[in-house]
Parts: sequence; C-alpha cells; structure tokens
Amino acid sequence: MFVSANTIAQNCHCAELNDGEKINAPVLIESTNIFCKAKGNEQIAADFLTKKELDSAETYLKQAETFYKQATCNEEQWFPIHKLRASLHFLKTEYQPALDYSLKMLAVSQKNENHQQAADVLLSISNIFGRMGQPEKGLSYCRMAVPAIEKIKSAVDKVDMLNKLGSRYYFFFQDTKNQSLFDTASVIFNEALFVANKINYRKGKQVSYNKMNTLAYRKKDYTLVLLYLDSSIAMHQPGENVNILASSFGDKGNILLKMGKFAEAKKWADSCLYYNMQEKFPPLISNAYSLISEIADSLGDYKTAYNSLYKEKKITDSLNTTDKAKAVNEVEKKYNQAKNEKTIKELSQQKLIYALLGLGGLLIAGLIAFYFRQQSLKNKQKILETEQRLNRARMNPHFFFNALTALQRIAMKENDGKTLASNLSKFSNIMRETLENSYKEYVTVKQEMEFLKEYMEIQKMRFPQMFSYSLMVDGEMEPTDVMIPSMIIQPFIENSIEHGFADIDYPGEIRIDFKQVNKSVQIEIQDNGKGLSLPGSKNNEHISRASQIIKDRIYLLNIKLKTKADFSINNNKDDKGVIVKINLPLLYTNENTVD
Repeated sequence: MFVSANTIAQNCHCAELNDGEKINAPVLIESTNIFCKAKGNEQIAADFLTKKELDSAETYLKQAETFYKQATCNEEQWFPIHKLRASLHFLKTEYQPALDYSLKMLAVSQKNENHQQAADVLLSISNIFGRMGQPEKGLSYCRMAVPAIEKIKSAVDKVDMLNKLGSRYYFFFQDTKNQSLFDTASVIFNEALFVANKINYRKGKQVSYNKMNTLAYRKKDYTLVLLYLDSSIAMHQPGENVNILASSFGDKGNILLKMGKFAEAKKWADSCLYYNMQEKFPPLISNAYSLISEIADSLGDYKTAYNSLYKEKKITDSLNTTDKAKAVNEVEKKYNQAKNEKTIKELSQQKLIYALLGLGGLLIAGLIAFYFRQQSLKNKQKILETEQRLNRARMNPHFFFNALTALQRIAMKENDGKTLASNLSKFSNIMRETLENSYKEYVTVKQEMEFLKEYMEIQKMRFPQMFSYSLMVDGEMEPTDVMIPSMIIQPFIENSIEHGFADIDYPGEIRIDFKQVNKSVQIEIQDNGKGLSLPGSKNNEHISRASQIIKDRIYLLNIKLKTKADFSINNNKDDKGVIVKINLPLLYTNENTVD
C-alpha cells in the first residue's frame, strides 16, 4: 500500500523536541509517541557510544531502530541512526558495515546539498577505505570532499573539515610515499591554521598544530615538532575530547625517543596510553603499547618491554579475529533479510509470475554464489594449511639442542662466566623472538637485523673460526620504519652455516644486504660455501626446506596484501656459494594519528 510523504512526516514527529529545550532521554522513552521513544533511545545510544561502551550502545540503538521502523520514517530521517551505526561498526573495526551506512548518509547529504555534512561523510568513507588497505579508493573520496569543503559557509566548520582533509592526505602519503600527497597535506594544514587564527578558533588551532607536527617529523626537524606539540597541548581544555591530547602525548613520546631522552619519553608515552584507554579504540591502544615497549627496551627495562609487546599483540590478534568473524555476520544478516521476505502465496497471479522469474534468477545466483563460496573455502583451506606448515617449520629444534650443548661445554670446561652469561642472554633473546614471531606477521628491518646478529653469534659460539658475517642497510632505508615478514631470512642463514660451510677448507662468509628500490625492499643473502649441488643431494634438501618456508611466507603476503613479492636462489657467478634474492613490498610502521 502506498504511504504518502505527509503521513510519514506526521508519524516521525516528536513535539517534545520542538520547544527549543533539551528533553532528558528517560522522559522521551516514557512518551506515548513512538518517534519520541525512538529519539530517546537514540540519545542514550549516542551517550554510550561517546563513552565507548559499545555493547550498551548496541542495545539502545536496536531499540531506536525498532521504533523508527514502527514510525515508518523516511531515509532522510534515518540519517542520525545511520551515523551512529557507522561509528559503532568503525569502533568495532567492522569496516564493511561502517562503509555501507556511510554511503547511505552520503546519498542523503548530497540530495539536501548539505556541504558540511557531505564533506564529513566523504572523509569518513575515505578513512574507512584507508583502514581497509585501499588507498586509491580512499584518495578518490578525499578529492570528492574538496569542492564540498570550498562551499562551506561557516569558518569554524571549514577549519574542522580542512584539518580532517589534511589528515587523510597525510595518512595516504604514509601508505604510498607519494611526495605530492605530503605537499598537499602541508598546504591544507597551513590553510586551516590561517583561517583558525583569523577567527581565533582555539580548538581548530589545537588540531592544526597537532597535525603539523607530523609534517615536521617527516622532515626530521625535531625542534619544530616539539614546538607544534607543546602548542597543541597548551590549547587543550578539561572536559574536551581527549583523542587529540592522546595523539600529542604519543607523538611527543616518540620524538623524545628518537632524540635519546628515554626517561622523559616514557612519561609522555604512559600519558598517551592512559588517555587512549579512556577512548577505548583498540588500534590506538595497540600503538601506545608498541611505543611503551620500544622505550622500555631502550631503557633496559625488558620486563615492561615484553609485557607491553604482549598486550599490543593480544589486541592485534583480537582485531584479526574480528575481521574473520565479519564474513560470518554478513552471511547471517543476508539470511535474516531473506527469511522476512513475503511468501509466494501472498502475491497476486501477476506478481507470482514475476516472483517465479525472480526465483529462477535467485537460484542461478545462488548456484554461482555457491560455486564462488566453494572456491573461497578452498582458498581459505589452502591458506590455513600454509599457516600450519609455517608454524611447524619454525626454527630447526636441533639448533636449540646444539646451542644448549655448546653452552654446557662453556660452563663445564672453559669456566668462562662472562662469556656464558653473554651467550645465555643471546640464546634467551633468540628463544623469545622465535616464540613471539609465531604470532607476529611483520617486524622492522632493525628488529630482524638484531635477531639475525644474535642468531649468528650463537652459531659462531658453536663453530668458532668457521665464518664471518656482515649486515648492511642502504642509506635510502630507515630500518626502524620499514617492515618485512618475520623470520624470512633465518632459514637461508641456517643452511649456509650448517651445510654450505660443512667440509670447506677456507673461512666462510655471509653477507646480508637490505636495499630500498622504489616501492620495494630487496634483500640479498650471499655466502661463499659449497653452493647448490647436483639434484637429490643432502645440501639441496635443506635448501628446499628454506625455499618452502619462504614460498609459504610470500604466498600469504601476496594473498593478504595483493602484492607481487618473489624470490630466487642461484649459485654465485663464480660457482662459489649461493645468492638468494628476495623482493618484498615496501611496508611502513603506523604512527599515532587521529583523524
């Protein structure tokens, strides 16, 4: 039955909200008016969402949605509900449903020519695509937001949107390393600060200073970074949203860490964690723990470093679990929608014909969906098998047994307490890293180099005078910022030492080079050992084991990030030793940024 727009408007009307005074939510809920009940539940849901009490927000939001449906409100009147839904899913890191609700909001904003609202939604969509690892799509929505921002009449709203726009461009610069995006972000932040100063908009200036510190950080102008951060922190007032303050604390802790002021950096990092815990947004809490762990490690407080790292990984693992559960929730949602459709018996004869045609189409679509689902399941099974194989293929247990035997020899025969303590420390670090890397997908180049150095030092303890090694990083690469898959190099080093150098009558050499070439990381591992032998030899069996491990790691990397990483294993040109070349995508660690 056709329902007129006037009828809808009458049903979606609450007189208590039109008298200019704010009515308490409990008063609205007790009203006999359905739409008043809806707005009361909506208000409570928004309050819980502000407090990051997501389960309670979900409960009241469902109640509000029920009353909205009973009041038969149109899509425009559903806008605040869609906004709460998008925020709720985003905070739960459920990005696909957050995107769905945001697109509904965008349609309403553009239809009403509400430029400030449209710009805000476009930048939120851009943020979602950024979190989903799709920078190109995110950038397209950034560009769509620019003309909308230019049409905003309120100077305050324009400053807020310019700061958000600059943040988006800087975020995508971090992902792509496209210098033009960095330059664009700089222009936008300066424009926002100019307008904010012109109208003396304190909060706008606070945000602009907070954002501009990241630009100065990239230029390594640490003095200017601290000046921007102190300016931003000084403008914060009690009772305001603390996410900007938490970001400034985290950035200041990070910059003091870079400057070697570890004790001072710890105070700011602890404050960053405290305020991020209040915000209850898992990715930012994880970033704070990561910063605290790095500072504690620099201070020699290894217990705090380990505990913080453990908490960070626990949060990261829970976010990955959420992503896996998202697909199940989507299937359940579609099932419930289909279950509530009208049955064929309720249709007229003419509608029945169309329904049968539609049913046939659905059947075909179902068969196609079933086929693709089977393919998806097979791919997931392959991924799981690969992950299980990798877990079984962690560092060769014989290494640990042999290393313990060597340590026992030092304790019993050489009676060298200092050497024993040093090697025990290296051995425990290797054990810890090996266990942690079972749950860690990526490590920084610096962490990988430190791990390999300790591993080879333990091997040198076992095989004195057998070999020497070198680790080199080219000047273009910042080893603390670039990330690679964990434990991707060690199997080849193990093969060189255990088999490539066996029975040779000259000193062995291992050289590991890390290079940054355009948007890729190139790793070369060379030794001067026996090289690849004839097919079927024992040495080649061990090369095959190392090769299978890296094949598995690169397969998972290419699947998850849609990259084209590869590797090769060959004899050196002079037929002495082996050279392994690994090409990986250029990945960067995330910094504390607030959108």
